[in-house]
Amino acid sequence: MSSSMDKSHGGAESSPGYETRDANVRGVFGFLVALGIVLVFTGIICWGMFKYFSATQASLTSPSPFSDRRQLPTGPQLQVNPRQDLLKFRQQQERSLESYSWENKEDGTVRIPIERAMDMLLKQGLPVAPTASSAEASSQPSQTEKSAAKGSANR
Repeated sequence: MSSSMDKSHGGAESSPGYETRDANVRGVFGFLVALGIVLVFTGIICWGMFKYFSATQASLTSPSPFSDRRQLPTGPQLQVNPRQDLLKFRQQQERSLESYSWENKEDGTVRIPIERAMDMLLKQGLPVAPTASSAEASSQPSQTEKSAAKGSANR
């Protein structure tokens, strides 16, 4: 039985002990050498380009006279005591609502206390915009205007 298996696999005596159809070692080695040469050549070209561009960049004049000056931003405007700042702001607002002063002296605009302004507004009343029905009535001639127009037409 073992003799039939040896015959089907080609026999142990006729086999060289390795795969005879292996990769071409000379071709793989040649490819690696060519790849190395291309990589070295590419590196030399890149190095030369960097040298050329850095020399060109250094010889150019500055595009702006302020390009060599670095402007630092101002520091943050922090509130040291926000509660006190808020109270001071509210006090200023309240003072402006409760006092008399000039808004614009040239135009004659004054500031009056809010309580006084509300009282004056109640006495004067709010201006009323004309409603749609009153606008139609003003656009149509009144009865007296119609009769006057008829009278002048009859004469």
